[in-house]
Amino acid sequence: MPICYSCFKQYDDEYDVCPYCGQEMITEPEEPIYLHPGVILNGRYIIGKCAGQGGFGIVYKAWDKKLGTIVAVKEFFSSKIAIRYPGESEVRISKKHKDEFMYRKSRFLTEARYISKFIDQKSIVDVYDHFEQNGTAYIVMEFLKGITLSQYLEQHGGTIDQKAAITIINQLCSGLKELHKEKVIHCDIAPDNIQVYDGYQIKLYDFGAAKLADSNEVAIDVVMKPGYSPPEQYSQDNELGAWTDIYALGATFYKMLIGKIPEESTNRKINDTLKAPHEINPEIPENLSNTIMKAMAVEKHMRFKSIDDFMQTLNSDKKVYTIEQEKKRRKRRRHTGIFAATLVVAAVCGAVYYSFSQKKLEENLNPATISVWFSVDENSTEEEAMTAVKKDFEEKFSNVTVDLRAIKKDQYVQELEKAASDNKLPTLFESTDLPDSVVKKARDADKVLKSEQSKECLFIDQYNDYYSDNKKIPLAIEVPMAFIISKGEQSSEYSSSTFTAVSDFGTNKIALDSECRFITNNFTDSFDLNENDFSDDDHNKAAVLISSSMKMNYIRSAIKKHPKVYSFYNSDKIYCNYTYEWSLGKAGRNEEIAADRLLSWMMGNVYQSDLMISMCSDGQIPINETCFNSKCSSKNYEELKKIKERFVFSS
Repeated sequence: MPICYSCFKQYDDEYDVCPYCGQEMITEPEEPIYLHPGVILNGRYIIGKCAGQGGFGIVYKAWDKKLGTIVAVKEFFSSKIAIRYPGESEVRISKKHKDEFMYRKSRFLTEARYISKFIDQKSIVDVYDHFEQNGTAYIVMEFLKGITLSQYLEQHGGTIDQKAAITIINQLCSGLKELHKEKVIHCDIAPDNIQVYDGYQIKLYDFGAAKLADSNEVAIDVVMKPGYSPPEQYSQDNELGAWTDIYALGATFYKMLIGKIPEESTNRKINDTLKAPHEINPEIPENLSNTIMKAMAVEKHMRFKSIDDFMQTLNSDKKVYTIEQEKKRRKRRRHTGIFAATLVVAAVCGAVYYSFSQKKLEENLNPATISVWFSVDENSTEEEAMTAVKKDFEEKFSNVTVDLRAIKKDQYVQELEKAASDNKLPTLFESTDLPDSVVKKARDADKVLKSEQSKECLFIDQYNDYYSDNKKIPLAIEVPMAFIISKGEQSSEYSSSTFTAVSDFGTNKIALDSECRFITNNFTDSFDLNENDFSDDDHNKAAVLISSSMKMNYIRSAIKKHPKVYSFYNSDKIYCNYTYEWSLGKAGRNEEIAADRLLSWMMGNVYQSDLMISMCSDGQIPINETCFNSKCSSKNYEELKKIKERFVFSS
């Protein structure tokens, strides 16, 4: 009985086409250089029809007799330097091309070794086997279903919606992140090398151009893809790295949203006229547009530093500046640094003794190991941020070791309650919303409240009105605000950035966030609807949600279909809450002094500006005055500067 070399099922020879898949019977290769259908490689792979051919490879659909499944077998073959006679399997190479063939074959097998490491990564094609036979080499991979992203875009009119594009990019980032950990740079990311299947699931493949970031190898040729390859890929200096893939990632993103391949990078280097996505399609958010353009910056040092950096920016509301704005900011920082250095020298000259004493005090913390516990959830970046805190603090105070412990949010209270009952609280721990039974066993934070960093913080003068004891130190505040759906059937016409009463929103239905602790202090109105009536993206019943700034990120992610505006409460007295609180555990004298110093430092501008804002939800407003003013420079928060004098913190 004949076998179908497309689906590999046997059927009666009375049929001219396979009754299972409808393919015509194949008895000869489609091209003389292809392997003959039915050839068995490595004793287990039955070669079927050709699935594709490139400059240095032929891909066959094949049957794995051992696993009983269809696979793809990629054969190293270049018609420019090799030949195969009809009816033969052996590949023949002339003496003239032998060295080049052997080099390229070695690179081909290196490709297999690269990607075989990532068999558990969902967005990278799986490699099962590689071997040499017939004078050449073969890679056995999973047979990819679906179509290329290029074909998918063509079928959908050239572009896809923003949500779908972000889904695809996040999957690519997930795969590239693992590649870059192993110092593998793909060097050929483009829609042609991305397979789309089952909706928006993707696989990245074709690692023929991949290289090790720290390799000194000089390739015979470098794969370039106009519009997707950055300028350094055309250069002979071989300075390729994560930034190379980030450029191609941005270009692929651009193509998905705009439908056009970006202008060639070498042309942009001479005269960059590439329009940002939001300039072409105003419906694309400017921040997302700037993110794409930053990834595609012609100068590699202006791009994102890593895939992690790119992903965090893409999936948050962190402000992204245009390339020109970023250049100006960097220039301004350099000038500010020079000026600041001059001031520091002058200050040191004017207060030598004080500076010397302070420096000795800081550098001479006695040896200590302090334990620091904090909670994390699935999307939290706090662990990464606290790792940076640990590194900086240990560099500054070399005698101190900071032992971090990140605990899942749903287990955090239980772990702290057990530690408190055993009188073994960590030296420093996050204490937001912890039960009194835990917090009462913490030690007083008087010294932290009297530190120089505490004096830099706003609203700290109301500390005693809010806390009954000195067991917690807040690093942020939350304030009342309203989230307003501005378009659609269930919407409000209200668009002002502040409101003075619930009645300002007219007759539209208003929902209440029942978890907001200070709502009753600020509003006497009654509310018929709850948060779920607002945050159901498909069946929302309310146009306005009265809540707090802490819900900013949640509302952005929950309500995606409807445009929103944000409005802050403006009254003679605006009752607010302290949040993102930390407490101190009892320990030895050296450990307590070190923990006090660390918590004081966390109240300072350096910690809050560089770390806290990025790792906390967008709605947590930093308590440090410099950071507060910086946050209020953004469009969403600028009203807070005008009304901050009316903030009241009271138990």
